[in-house]
Amino acid sequence: MQNKFGFMALMICVLLAAATGLSRATDKPLILCGAAFRMPMDEIVTAFTQQTGLEVNVSYAGVGTLLSQISLSRRGDIFVAPSPDIMKKAAKQGHLVPGTIRETGYFVPSINVQKGNPKRIRSLQDMARPGLRIAIGNPETVYVGILAAEIADKALTPQERKQFRKNIVTYGEDFNKLAALLVLRQVDAVIGFSYLDKWFPEKIDTIKLASTDIQRIGVGNAALLRYTDNRPAAERFLSFLAAPEAERIFRKYHYFATLREACDWIGQEKPVGGDYLLPEDWAGN
Repeated sequence: MQNKFGFMALMICVLLAAATGLSRATDKPLILCGAAFRMPMDEIVTAFTQQTGLEVNVSYAGVGTLLSQISLSRRGDIFVAPSPDIMKKAAKQGHLVPGTIRETGYFVPSINVQKGNPKRIRSLQDMARPGLRIAIGNPETVYVGILAAEIADKALTPQERKQFRKNIVTYGEDFNKLAALLVLRQVDAVIGFSYLDKWFPEKIDTIKLASTDIQRIGVGNAALLRYTDNRPAAERFLSFLAAPEAERIFRKYHYFATLREACDWIGQEKPVGGDYLLPEDWAGN
């Protein structure tokens, strides 16, 4: 009887191993992507599949959330983040295949308002006017959120900062949810990115921040995760992200192709990425 059960257990293990191997061989590559890239990334994925016949899956979220998921699950084929410092953190934690990081698509923090700008918001200081409803990304998990916190901390007077914080009615869990708050007119303005009005041209306008208010800018960083189960397909997609077709799609949604273009739009040189130590009073959002 023991031999019979032992044989059955062995056969089940063999079958499970075969099924697992087949699943890994045929699974679509999984891209874990910061939500700030959703609109162009969806189109890039479609173009990639049309040109190669290969399909991929994309999971969008705030990059802090994605990095935690990668650390816990040890799954995924490609990680896409909006800043080199986030990618350096992923590399330091041992998640990346060395030498595979690619840059694509620069963008600048900006004020985004409802179409037509009914509240006549022209500057960061205007976002501190009493009675406004504003939102920012959660600065603990969302890249645009920590940029917004740094901008408010460094560019506003203490009194303006206090009113700015008072005007915040909610914090977006990721960039898509932050944009949705504006599209649905649940807030008057957000600190978002320079391209957001091109995602929703009938719903959103973009107001430039003063060059002195902008502390840093972002750029897409994509890299191969060392947990990949489908490296050949993942590497092909990573190469496609750096190809002219992907650049054309990023330009279509008004991301900047080079750092020079981004700085020219601002009117001043700005650093790309970099860390900001979030003050404790931003915690718990």
